[in-house]
Amino acid sequence: MKQTETINLLNMDTATFEGKTITVENGRIIDKIDAPNEHLNTYALPGFIDSHCHIMPGYASLFTAAGVTSVRNTAGYAYMLAPLIKNGPTPFTPHVYWADRMIDGVPGLWGGTSSGSFTTTSKQEAREEVQRQVEQGASFIKVYGRLKREVMEAVVNEAERHRLDVAADLLASTDVDALTAAKIGVRFLEHNSGIIQSLIPSWHVLLDEADDKECLDGGLEKEALAKVCEELKSAGVILTPTLSLFAQSINEHHWSSSLPFETDAMLSLEEQWKQVRPHIQSRKQERLFQATKQITAAYYQIGGTILAGTDTPSGVDTYPGQLLHRELQLLVECGLTPFEAIQSATSIPGELFGFTSNCDPGEHADLVIVKENPLQTVEATLTIDWIVKGGKWHRPEALLAKAEQSRKDYSEEWYREQE
Repeated sequence: MKQTETINLLNMDTATFEGKTITVENGRIIDKIDAPNEHLNTYALPGFIDSHCHIMPGYASLFTAAGVTSVRNTAGYAYMLAPLIKNGPTPFTPHVYWADRMIDGVPGLWGGTSSGSFTTTSKQEAREEVQRQVEQGASFIKVYGRLKREVMEAVVNEAERHRLDVAADLLASTDVDALTAAKIGVRFLEHNSGIIQSLIPSWHVLLDEADDKECLDGGLEKEALAKVCEELKSAGVILTPTLSLFAQSINEHHWSSSLPFETDAMLSLEEQWKQVRPHIQSRKQERLFQATKQITAAYYQIGGTILAGTDTPSGVDTYPGQLLHRELQLLVECGLTPFEAIQSATSIPGELFGFTSNCDPGEHADLVIVKENPLQTVEATLTIDWIVKGGKWHRPEALLAKAEQSRKDYSEEWYREQE
């Protein structure tokens, strides 16, 4: 069945809103033509993309209800993700670009080999794990902070053989910094990680308070940082800062969404965050937050590629879907224009990961319709009027109610398959 609507659509090349009449069939845009927009008083954007999160069926629908129609899952467990991957997106769940369990060194930061982590000191075992993930259908490979350089290099080489990119979280690494990772062939640096070590080799995220303060209290040296950023840009490295992850752990920067999300899924996450909160070292988080902002601003200033991501539901109060709106605000604080921040959560990751990015014919009909102009103030992305998922128009409140039932259906289906 075909459906035709006229919308005031953001042109992702020109940063202007233009009247467009789009025709949708079977969830995809099949036609887009010019139309008058003088009587249109809402603003249409491509569906948002969270480029760093850890999605699960139980709360996947919360992303969509906040306008996040696609996600990049940066390490998980293929079997747990199966309900989202094998069935594909629904009107209530996002498209998923995903990595299987992270590949870490010994001892693993999250324990030994498990459903979410593979730990090894063997290059051969690491190559075999990449091959296993390829067979599972993983979109990319994720490596973690305790993996030794020679093993990481083996992972990257094996991934390249299968034409997969490698993303790295190097926050805890004492063996591989950002420049080394770039030389090895790592393409994505999550949390801007490894860059601090390129400037301050003695730093890593597991330092105690006194040593962390000694390393970071004065901030990062600007000229040295600029040089590192230039080298990373030349190597084609892409940064995903996840500023909002760190900000949520600091009282002065903590953010609460205005979106009305009271669901069983959110309550279960809040219980998880409650367990984490006593272990947060706020002064260390503040220093890491400021360093990450400084790196983001420096990389932006030289034209480096930056993606918007949140690391939901890691840390505390990292609300699925909702927190991406906060990430956009923090990126603007780092110097990006509202349009550039929106690009970091739409067209740029869309082109990288094969998601809807320009609302062109052939793409999924995934849109966010907001009441205020987000090019004037990025906070306007929160004024959601409609969410269009696969061509279906939903009010956020109605979508959330339907999504909660979808969450239960997914959970029941997964548990049935485990019996």
